[in-house]
Amino acid sequence: MLQQTARALRARALSRRTLSSYSPPSSRFCDINDLSWQLHSVPHLIAPFDASMTMPVLEAAENFVNAHGHLDPLFDVHESKFEPARISDKSSPSASPIVLHPETKSLLDEYVSAGFTQMQDPDGMDLPYTLTCAVNAVTSSAFTSGVLGHWTLTQCAANLLAEHGSPELVSKYHAKLIDGSWTGTMALSETQAGSSLLEIRTKATPTGNPGEYKIKGAKMWTSGADHGMYDNVIHMLLAKTEAGISLFLVPKNLVNDDGSLGARNDYEINGVNHKMGCRGLANCYWSLGDETGGATGYLIGEEGKGLNCMFFMMNEMRIHVGIGAAVCGKRGLQESLTYAVDRIQGRRKQPNSPPKPIPIIEHNDVKRMLLQQKAYSEGAMMLCLFAASLSESSEKSNKLLLEVLIPLVKSWPSEWCLEANKWAIQVLGGYGFTRDFPLEQIYRDNRLNMIHEGTAGIQSLDLLGRKTMMADGAAFKLFLSRVGEACERHSSDPATSALSAQLASATEKLADTTLHLVTKMAAGEVDEALASSHDFLNAVGHVAVGWMWIEQAGAAAADPAYEESHFLQGKVLAAKYFYENDLSKVPEVCSRLRNSVSVVNSTTASHLLH
Repeated sequence: MLQQTARALRARALSRRTLSSYSPPSSRFCDINDLSWQLHSVPHLIAPFDASMTMPVLEAAENFVNAHGHLDPLFDVHESKFEPARISDKSSPSASPIVLHPETKSLLDEYVSAGFTQMQDPDGMDLPYTLTCAVNAVTSSAFTSGVLGHWTLTQCAANLLAEHGSPELVSKYHAKLIDGSWTGTMALSETQAGSSLLEIRTKATPTGNPGEYKIKGAKMWTSGADHGMYDNVIHMLLAKTEAGISLFLVPKNLVNDDGSLGARNDYEINGVNHKMGCRGLANCYWSLGDETGGATGYLIGEEGKGLNCMFFMMNEMRIHVGIGAAVCGKRGLQESLTYAVDRIQGRRKQPNSPPKPIPIIEHNDVKRMLLQQKAYSEGAMMLCLFAASLSESSEKSNKLLLEVLIPLVKSWPSEWCLEANKWAIQVLGGYGFTRDFPLEQIYRDNRLNMIHEGTAGIQSLDLLGRKTMMADGAAFKLFLSRVGEACERHSSDPATSALSAQLASATEKLADTTLHLVTKMAAGEVDEALASSHDFLNAVGHVAVGWMWIEQAGAAAADPAYEESHFLQGKVLAAKYFYENDLSKVPEVCSRLRNSVSVVNSTTASHLLH
């Protein structure tokens, strides 16, 4: 009781509001006004769509998180457990050794009831994919623990099935995935093969029935692999056949021709991985074929072309990872803004009056930390929404551009919005490091985004080692030319002309550096070039986000309400801050990549071990 009283008094002290001219953000979880503005006010990035549907669905998502967001700390504290005894009776389709917090299913059911699992369904909301991503950004903003990852994975699995599955598989499984009856996963990695999917050992053997295989092996790092909430879990699983790596649909419970559930498939959950964060979504390791010699799976696409099919889901998940990281960055900004408005520290002298107490948001160093968060999180979100818009486009050039952006969308928000969360914690000082405020959880949850769906290292190798040379270099040249077009477009506007010149200079230096590294690789100096791949990834990412910011700044400055709108002026100021503090580093990085030999390449394991 005394502890509760002390916390109440502390909370009351922190919530003193002495200056009526300041108000906290409308929601501690999200900023739907900014999302709506990004979707409809930056015409050179987001393809136009019906704006009348935007605010109603964003408001519905905001209502959802405001009503249920208080549950997320429970999912963090009470992580999933593995209790094998719970699976002794397999007669129940939902029997599972995974124990989740009891509020998990009610939350997921509410999500289904609100219609969020059917946002892209022609018979449901039938929303554009870009707007679906914005709605997912709102709903995930309150649930950084990853609990809604059950439905994100399910949505992506359903889209993969619709794109590459046979009509029979689509007819049997797709509807149950999108209506929230069943959940889906992606099962790629194995203990010995994390990002290196060519090293997987799980094998699939044809049974003689068309499209049916028996699968034996083991999988690792599968999020949502099992639970007792719904009657079936549908895995999108990679395994090797004689033709090579292939993609299979592997259900937890087999499905009869009439749609009813049949026998339990032959796989076992062996345990859960205890994670630093994202504890609302159980991550499992499991084995297939221990009892009958093989779990039943059904081929998706062609034998030997499983990776090509799976990239459809992986790339969609990479956009969602970027969104999740951007959301964590923005959530940290929301929390630290609220605190900075409330927290009184210091007094300002006034003529003929007593010193005036001021909130810490008035202190320059605090403004710096808040601007840093704004620059990273809103730049990252714009990049993710732009990528989502490209994925909807049927134009070949947009598809080619998306290939270059995917590694940036996944990795740049993951790295730099984690940095934003660092500054959010710093704004709160000691309070930010405690569990009394959500920032320490958000930081832990966001740390996973640099790892899953391909680490930053994997993305950097993909960008420099493959995407720069894709289509004989046409893909990367397209990226550079689109940035150049933006520079030209904004060069004559007084609000953006200086930004345009700076971005054009950075882009030119990046083009020269890319040519230098590609030439190195063509000459056989592959290891030397790729030793700098992470620096290259960040340089390209900074240019890409610089592009996102000049478009936002230009749109804000052109708005007739600019002179009266602190929101619009804040966009221009955030753009200037990003250019001044982050884009300014690109030329120096490029110079180093062109003119020096990486010490990494000359370092051996022995140098590190002794």
